[in-house]
Amino acid sequence: MKNGAFVVFRKEMARFLGDKRLFFTTVILPGLMIFLLYSVMGSSLSGMMKDSKEKHYETYVVNMPVIAGEAIENGGFNIIGITEKEAEGIKEKLKTKDADLLMVFPEDFDSSIAKYTPGSGDVSFVEIYYNSADMASSAAFNRVTLILDRVEQNISNVFDINPDEKNVSYDVATSEDATGTIFASILPMLLLMLIYSSCMAIAPESIAGEKERGTFAAMLLTPVPRGQIALGKVLALSLMALLGGISSCIGTILSMPALMGEMVESGENMSMSLSGYGAGDYVGLVIVILSTVILFITIISVLSAYAKTVKEASTLVLPVMLIVMFAGFSSMYSTEAKAEIYWYCIPILNSVQSLIGIFARSADIVHICVTVCINIAVSALGMVLLRHMFNSEKIMFAR
Repeated sequence: MKNGAFVVFRKEMARFLGDKRLFFTTVILPGLMIFLLYSVMGSSLSGMMKDSKEKHYETYVVNMPVIAGEAIENGGFNIIGITEKEAEGIKEKLKTKDADLLMVFPEDFDSSIAKYTPGSGDVSFVEIYYNSADMASSAAFNRVTLILDRVEQNISNVFDINPDEKNVSYDVATSEDATGTIFASILPMLLLMLIYSSCMAIAPESIAGEKERGTFAAMLLTPVPRGQIALGKVLALSLMALLGGISSCIGTILSMPALMGEMVESGENMSMSLSGYGAGDYVGLVIVILSTVILFITIISVLSAYAKTVKEASTLVLPVMLIVMFAGFSSMYSTEAKAEIYWYCIPILNSVQSLIGIFARSADIVHICVTVCINIAVSALGMVLLRHMFNSEKIMFAR
């Protein structure tokens, strides 16, 4: 690094590290807030699912059969027997959310089931009324449907799939595989948005803010070449944003078990584990994130240099944020990184694909190298543009 760029870099870092509030809000607060938010969300979701499992639903039944009666009662339903004439009134209670479920069985349900032979076509119908706008009613419908499906299977049990009696785990996925699938579908999107947010929080203030206050003019009048000023600014801002991105990443990963604990099966092979990631994965993750941070900082710096005020700079960087969001959302539709090399030649999208590969434990070193090279190359072009902007009196002293 040349001396002039180092001077600017040291100045920016001294301002950043010397301001305890700025350091806390940029580095500590993002990771802390994400950890607390996702942990609370996970605990709330866990509590909701627990309450749903323990809840007993108020269920009105016409012609309760013997065959399915015991299974339904043991499934968490408070059964209230009614006549067919009373059913219309219960439907109104469902509309007002004063009842959870209404089940209407045929009068001869038990006898017709006993006489039923496969292929005869004599099928009995069970009518189940519920209110999909009521969470309790919808949950009751889903639960009773599963119970009746099991009863039906027990009655005409031709064959079983994966019998529990053998105590065999038929899912061959390891806990590392399950963790990789979850992380690959969620973390790339979160990381890109968090990293870009960190860049947005500091870059416009450092460039457009100094232009707005008039302090940038004094810096440009120093003997330091303006290209070195641009380089020093970008490197300092990149380091600040990287620290904020790492903090957000740590907070997200630490909160994942609490957030996802109730969304995955509780079996041993589906528990979350980070043991599948090695040193190479973490090195690749840091390199991809670092190149992405430099790319984001360069883009935001160019837009901030063009803007006259911090408010205008914040407006100019919003369209780029939409692009980052759309690129990040692509990870939710595929947990496998693309194999074609051209995906890794598209800035921003290449970072998403590389992160998917790293988290899914299927990263290709060639893909990561292409991603980093493309990000650095685009950043270098941005630096050239930024240097020309710094040399333009019309742009830097515009009012």
